[in-house]
Amino acid sequence: MRAWEFMTEEATANSFADNLKRQADAKADQAKKLKQAASVQKKREQVNSVRASLTKRQGELIKLAATNASA
Repeated sequence: MRAWEFMTEEATANSFADNLKRQADAKADQAKKLKQAASVQKKREQVNSVRASLTKRQGELIKLAATNASA
C-alpha cells in the first residue's frame, strides 16, 4: 500500500468517526432538551394543580365569610 493510499483511507475513517460523534452529540443534546421540556411541563402541571386548589379554597372562604357576615 502506498503512503497516499493509507492517508486517504485514514482520512476517510477519521471523517466517518467524526460524523458519528457529531450525530451522537446531536442526539444527546436532543435528549437533554426533551428531558428539560418534560421537567418544565411537569412543573407547569404542578403549578396548575396548586392554583386550582387555592381557587377552590378561596371560594370556600368567601362563602364562609358571607355566611358569618349575614349571621
